[in-house]
Amino acid sequence: MLKDAERYNYILEKSGLSKKDFADSLGLSLSMNYQIISGRLKPPRDLLEKLSKVHNVNLHWFITGEGSPGLDDDTVQIDLVQIELMDQEVAAGSGIEAQDYPEKRTFQVPRSLISPYKPDKLLAVYVSGDSMIDEHINDGDIAIYYPNLKDRNGIYVVSVWNTLLVKRVDFDTQNKALILISANPAYEPRRFSGADLEDLRIAGRVLACVYRV
Repeated sequence: MLKDAERYNYILEKSGLSKKDFADSLGLSLSMNYQIISGRLKPPRDLLEKLSKVHNVNLHWFITGEGSPGLDDDTVQIDLVQIELMDQEVAAGSGIEAQDYPEKRTFQVPRSLISPYKPDKLLAVYVSGDSMIDEHINDGDIAIYYPNLKDRNGIYVVSVWNTLLVKRVDFDTQNKALILISANPAYEPRRFSGADLEDLRIAGRVLACVYRV
């Protein structure tokens, strides 16, 4: 029976991707990817879900070694798309002053990561800080968001007094208020209502996060 590292390496080989591109396709840092490849780290549950979604892996095979890997006999082709990345950080913490004209470039992600949204409608920014660690959004990650989308409670890029933040936003429609909530108990929730709402702007809803490239 194959061990986790051997199964993981088998998927990497079948993908036809470099180690860096394979790590990017799963939202992993290169160091974490190396630890799994070398057998030093057991793949966490959220990574198994990404292996299944992005690379069509049969998780029963991966966990037990029984049955088929679920991969095609030929190299698995991953549909990569380009997203505009602004050279601007948003704070998962106290706040970072927004830049008027941040530099822009593009980076690639699997289309499945953002489906059903169109890549040319999305933007991405770097995350700085630790206030969203319990949502698996860490310092140095890239947050992909849909500009101006604010359809329900969720994680958003917001601007408060010209500082950018990534927070969970709860819409209290009954009391006409917004609550910014961190995913780290070290940070208190912040409530905005009345005139304070004029100082808050929702840039867009976060759809996914990947490690910095």
